[in-house]
Amino acid sequence: MERKKFKIDDYNKREPFKDATKFFVVYEGEKELNYFQLFNYLFLPPEKASIIHVLEKDTIVGSQPKKLIERADFFIKNPPKDISVTPSEDDKFRFVLDVDQHPADQFNELYEYCNKLNDANLYISNICFEVWLYFHLDKREKILSNSSSEMKTELGAKHTELRIKNYPRGYLTSERIKKAIEEAENSDNDKTNFFPIKNSSKVYLLMQELLKHSILNEDVNNPETL
Repeated sequence: MERKKFKIDDYNKREPFKDATKFFVVYEGEKELNYFQLFNYLFLPPEKASIIHVLEKDTIVGSQPKKLIERADFFIKNPPKDISVTPSEDDKFRFVLDVDQHPADQFNELYEYCNKLNDANLYISNICFEVWLYFHLDKREKILSNSSSEMKTELGAKHTELRIKNYPRGYLTSERIKKAIEEAENSDNDKTNFFPIKNSSKVYLLMQELLKHSILNEDVNNPETL
């Protein structure tokens, strides 16, 4: 039987249960959004947990760390009418972003903002989110890139070499997710610092947290058949 193909708009249709753990995730870019949208759809039972996406189109335009602060503030004070839960400063807010060319002081400002909220964290990929995606496919030591554009090209070449069928589904298997977490954790040689070293990613910390609520925590061996 042919598997149903889902469009991006389908990924949020499962409403979270009232008492489910809710993660309000603020993204810098669309690639991150697509990844977590599909993870939410495939692996998070809505009665246990759900990712609620804090989107640029609903809030504040801009990808700089200071704009993500404004986006979260706006979202809390002016939640979109089409979400079924009302956010507050006490909820779990998670920020996912790249280093890019953003000023260093803005990352510190965002970090301080997270500390002011009841339950918030930020997860940075250096040099870009593609580093985190690369860890699904190969080791950090194989990375040759020195810039975001080079990293995207390098990931594309690795994607083609391994014949990954598509993104993000081709990356979101139990084996690849666990491989990425292990590689990122092993590469994190300063776990007390929120800012990652070059060609590494702190996104693994968020994934570890999400996995505690996922069906992958229940020994599901073939999630792609869902």
